[in-house]
Amino acid sequence: MSAEKIHIPEVIEADEQLPADLVALRRFAFWMDEAFTIPGTRFHIGADALLGLIPGIGDIIGGVLSTWIIAGALRHRVPARVIARMVFNIVLDLLFGAIPVAGDAFDFLYEENMMNMRLLEKHRDRRRPPRTMAGIALAISAIVLFILIVAIAILVGAIALVLWIAGQRNVNVF
Repeated sequence: MSAEKIHIPEVIEADEQLPADLVALRRFAFWMDEAFTIPGTRFHIGADALLGLIPGIGDIIGGVLSTWIIAGALRHRVPARVIARMVFNIVLDLLFGAIPVAGDAFDFLYEENMMNMRLLEKHRDRRRPPRTMAGIALAISAIVLFILIVAIAILVGAIALVLWIAGQRNVNVF
């Protein structure tokens, strides 16, 4: 597949018909979720799944990077309920990605960036001009902060669980 043109199945418009920022977001979603084919299979993985392999912070980095698509959705006037669904997709990836081993498998299968890109393309308001980045700065800052708080809460919860389990091993049961 050419690096110049990335085809996402089920898209609404070809690259030539999209604004340049949406073409860039399409490429970003592809690199985050489907850039590499696993040899001998039809499965694809991307940078998000590879980042998820970094213990502790990999899923957080992937989650924060994924908010770029939400910034594009805000810019292109996607309705708030759809934005909420996009944030939910990222939080779900963070939540399940925190589970050792099973979370890594989930990261390989759950392509929230591609899903969010499809939602953006399907629900963007084509009748009105896109908002400026200055116009959405506060909203995107709040969403990134929310994602970070959720990610840190999951990380702290995971550490607390490990410490609790380790403490239980030292309790003598008669």
